[in-house]
This record gives sequence, structure tokens and C-alpha cells, in this order.
Amino acid sequence: MLAPFLVATVAMGSYQYTHGLFVDPLGQTFGWSRTEVSASLSFAAVGIITAPILGRFLDKYGAKPVMLCSVALMGSSFVLRPFMTELWHLYAISFLQFMAMNGTVMLPAGRLVAVWFKNNKGRVLGLTMMGNNFGGLVLPPVIGALLISFSWQIAYYGIAIMFAVVWLYTLKFVSENKVGSTRSRESANSRVEPALILPGMTLHEAIKTKAFYLIAIITPIGSLAFSMVLPHVIDNYTNSGISLLTAATGLVVLSTFGMLSKVFWGAIGEKITGRNALMCSFSVTIVGVMLMYNPIAGPLMWIAVAVFGLGMGAFGPLYTMIIQDLFGLRNYGAISGLLGLTGVISFGAGPIMGGLSYDFAGTYKPIILAASIGIAIGVLLLTQVPRGRRY
Repeated sequence: MLAPFLVATVAMGSYQYTHGLFVDPLGQTFGWSRTEVSASLSFAAVGIITAPILGRFLDKYGAKPVMLCSVALMGSSFVLRPFMTELWHLYAISFLQFMAMNGTVMLPAGRLVAVWFKNNKGRVLGLTMMGNNFGGLVLPPVIGALLISFSWQIAYYGIAIMFAVVWLYTLKFVSENKVGSTRSRESANSRVEPALILPGMTLHEAIKTKAFYLIAIITPIGSLAFSMVLPHVIDNYTNSGISLLTAATGLVVLSTFGMLSKVFWGAIGEKITGRNALMCSFSVTIVGVMLMYNPIAGPLMWIAVAVFGLGMGAFGPLYTMIIQDLFGLRNYGAISGLLGLTGVISFGAGPIMGGLSYDFAGTYKPIILAASIGIAIGVLLLTQVPRGRRY
């Protein structure tokens, strides 16, 4: 499962954790405001819209071709960024970047783990999706060093090279067929690796259930921490007088606890179901977000980012567990992709609201409060979601 881990490291690290590093360089070069640059993250909504299509391809052809195409598309967006001269260029390239987002991380990782590690998928999903937060440990210092030593153009090329490396690794090692199985031998003989047929509901059966619509509402709520709060954590602290180095170190702490939370809550989800574990992690996230309401240096800052990471990091694996427990694996890609459409609300509006919050109020407190209230509503809605069949 190293391939989806590495893909997540580069894909999510280049999206969530390095965005703040490019805000000032792009603003100084082109005169763009924080709101204008942050608005480029709103194109993450495009990835949500394309998710059902990618999900259909995933169910039909398997994880590998979807991952290869998606990684290539995202990587090409960073090759193009150094050639930007107008704001609409940034938005067009962001459109290209995000249309493939779900094909790099959530959809293929969920399918591969379910195929290979059915009995302990909670922990393995956590380990695999640790790449999301590992990107926060690795990419900011590397990209920051490139920005300081060279330029923002070279920094973007550095990210593109990382995408090329993980693409080659995916091409070499990703497979859904276990060594020694009949399907594996047939695949080797024919040089074609067919997608597996897995148990579960059809999409038509899933959309007739109450659980489907509850999860559809919870999806954008669970994304609030990622879309509205996380991209502005560094700015939230630096704007209160904390040094950039200290704030960046805080982001490293956040990422570390985010990594640990995936395995921690994944293991708990195996015991008490993904639904109950997500209720607990949502509650922890709320505490972490509110601790950042008054950003000050000292112990409170470190506690805030640690608690926020511990709660926030679990959403990906637990969300995947819930969908698979409720609807099975047969049409996991199509169902997950369709459910993800509602995430366009938070991913589309979240980054813009963050930029507007600072440009008009001079603080990120409004979005911190809004995210906390939204996630609290998510906890209440989860109480109405059934436990699932555990396919």
C-alpha cells in the first residue's frame, strides 16, 4: 500500500499544506490579493463533480489506470504554473489540477485496501491515508527551501518532479490481484488485469436508503476542517505576531498528529464501527478548532494544533469505512463519487470564506466559529446513520 501513501503525500501535500507558502510570492509578483489566490482552492469543487465519473471508471477498470491518469493530470498542472501571467491562468490550471484529485487518493486507496486487507481495513486505511498528513511534514520544508533559495517557479517544478516519481512507482507496483491467485495467473498470461467483482449494493439500491442522504449531508460538514480552516492555519498564527518559523513548525505538529489519528481512529472504528469513531473524532476536531480561536504563542498553540490534527486527520479513513460498511464494495467508486458531490459546498465556498474573513474582518475568527458549529451539526446527524452491514 506504499503507492497510494506516496500519491497522497504529494497530491494532498501540494494542495493543502504548501498553498500558504505561495500566497505572498504570487501576491508580490502579480499583485493578487489573498482572497484572489485563495479562491484557486475553490476549484477543489471541480474534483468533487468529476468524482462520480472517476468512481465509475474505478469500478469498471480498477484502481491502477485511474491512479495513473489522475497523477499525470495533477502533475502537469504544476508544470504549467511557472508560465502564469494572469489570474485566470491560475484558475484554469487549478481547474486542471483538481479535476483529478479524487482519482489520486480517496477512491483508489479505499478500493485497494478493501481488496487486500478486508479484516483490518480500518488500520490499513489509516496507514495508507497517513500520506495526506505526511505531505504536511515533507513538502512545506522542501518547497520552502526552494522558494528561499530559488523562486516560486522552481518550487512548482519541484512539486511536478515529485508527481513524476510517484507516477512511475504506481506504474510499477500497483495491482489488485494477489500473487498466486487464479486471476493473477490469468492476468499474467493475458497481460490484462481485469477489475475484481466485489460484493455490495448497486448504485440504484444505495440511493433508495436513508443512510445515503444522511451521508450526503455529512460529507461537506466533514470537509470543513480541510477546506475552511487548514489552508489558513499558518496565516492565523503569523497574523497574531507569531513568527513564520514557529507557525510552520506548528503545522508540522498538526500533520504529525493527523497521521497518528488515522491509525488510531481506524483501529477504534474496527471495534465500534466507523460511524461511532467519526462522531468521536468530530468532537475532538471541534475542540482543536476552537483552541485556535485566539491564536497566541506558547503551550496553547501546540495543544491546539495537536488536538486539531488528532481529530481532523481521521475523516478520510472513517468516511471510507462508513460507506463500505453501509453499501459494500461492488459499486464503491460510483456510490462514493456521487456522495462526494455535496462536498462542492464546503470545498467551493470554504477557501473563499477564509480569504474574505481576513480581508474584511482582519481575522480568521468568523470561519473558525462557523466550522465548529458545522462540525457539531455533523455529530448530531451521525447519530441517525445506521451501523451498516460490514461487507
